[in-house]
Amino acid sequence: MASRYSITYSRRAQLELDAIHAYIAEQFEDEITADLQTERIAQAAKTLVMFPKLYRVRRKNAKGQELRYMPVDNFMIIYYVDDSKNIVKVLHIVYGRCNIDSLI
Repeated sequence: MASRYSITYSRRAQLELDAIHAYIAEQFEDEITADLQTERIAQAAKTLVMFPKLYRVRRKNAKGQELRYMPVDNFMIIYYVDDSKNIVKVLHIVYGRCNIDSLI
């Protein structure tokens, strides 16, 4: 049986998810759609506890962490896997067409 990982969010990733919710709720005046979108993102991230390496390594950051990108609708979850601690760390949750390189 595969080892189960825990998932953690950086403070920045949590703020980005909150900002996505606020943008959808305010821009489209639709709190329900905002709730559903952020829930889809969170649920997708939860699948990484069982399959943390489902997505390939896309690059390394300045700390040498191997970053993986998980697409969810129009958004991208950027994360790395710490095998020594069985942790998936979500670093960013961003709009998929943003300049991701500027974040890393």
